[in-house]
Amino acid sequence: MEDFTLDQIVSIANGYRTVARALNEFQVMHWSEFTYEQQLDLNAYQNSLLNRAQDLQTLAVRPAFSQVSETAAAIRQATDEAKAGLRRIRNVTIALNIGAITVALAAYVARANGKGIQSALRELADLLALDNEEPV
Repeated sequence: MEDFTLDQIVSIANGYRTVARALNEFQVMHWSEFTYEQQLDLNAYQNSLLNRAQDLQTLAVRPAFSQVSETAAAIRQATDEAKAGLRRIRNVTIALNIGAITVALAAYVARANGKGIQSALRELADLLALDNEEPV
């Protein structure tokens, strides 16, 4: 089992931050489409991602994996795809689910839960594929 390198930690933490920023941008652009509860959910997702990023960078959590390079690359790719998806989609429900799944991914990473990470990666890919099927 290996810990993430400093570069991997910074990359993953930055991924969490960019998803939080993309969620905020989506929230602002679609403000009137959200219920009050959905607004609160989005705020919670953003805060959670920022907290997970902080935990990683301050080494409050030290997840270790057997294939650390592959895991770090998959996490970073997923956060990049989530960010890109949030910038192109218009469906509020899909955006909320992208936020929730990204938070779950961050929680699984913090706990070094490999099965949970794989599940979150699959669910995120499915959500992003679902968005691609929507009519323009």
